[in-house]
Amino acid sequence: MRLIVLGSGSSGNVLYIESGATSVLVDLGLSAKETARRMTEAGVDPTRLSAVVVTHEHTDHVKGVRVFAATAEVPVYMSEATRAECKFPNDGETIPWGATIASSEPFEIGSMNFYPFTIPHDGVDTFAFTVESEGVKVGVVTDLGYISQLVAERLRGSMLVLIESNHDRDMLKVGPYPWSVKQRVMSRVGHLSNLMMSDYLMQDLGASTANLILGHLSEQNNHPEIVRLIASQALEERGLPARLSIARQHQPSEVFQY
Repeated sequence: MRLIVLGSGSSGNVLYIESGATSVLVDLGLSAKETARRMTEAGVDPTRLSAVVVTHEHTDHVKGVRVFAATAEVPVYMSEATRAECKFPNDGETIPWGATIASSEPFEIGSMNFYPFTIPHDGVDTFAFTVESEGVKVGVVTDLGYISQLVAERLRGSMLVLIESNHDRDMLKVGPYPWSVKQRVMSRVGHLSNLMMSDYLMQDLGASTANLILGHLSEQNNHPEIVRLIASQALEERGLPARLSIARQHQPSEVFQY
């Protein structure tokens, strides 16, 4: 299995996962043109995708879906509720639809088995997931207000975990957002703070995780080095072997391969 974070943050989220002949984009919150450019930069052919999977309807996860899917003729997998909320056309011509999925039902795309689960976020049917192929398990959890028991349980046994570390609460409180937006981000259906991320590392991250990727960092209310310091301290205190990486908004990550 190979995984590349093509972009992660409030300006657009795209994740590439490949196993054998199967290749999938999870979310497509960058423009179609920028997504294709970053895929090419990362050594991935944007015309040979198996599917696009959409986790929820927020713009930073669906901005490029319609144009990319129509241009590349790649099927889009999303839930019925998310599709309705996005107001995508139903004619099957603008977007080549794949299977209708749900936040609580496993599904397969080629050689990859996806196990979605509901997370606390203010989308109509938001889900995170683990994906398994060739004996490798990867967990991807962003856009959630807190770590539920279900999240912690589902991530156990993952060789790689990509999890959100969205904001520093003090930076958010004095930052430029309107108060209503600050309340939404800090709510239990908003986004995960650095300290909540650290609590997860201290309490639940397993020793089987070889790579920990922290993503969806706010550019206004966080800083990569703050995130790195907090996470490093937690990993060191637990004595965990996971190698830490910070996903960026404006450039692809390294290739994670198993």
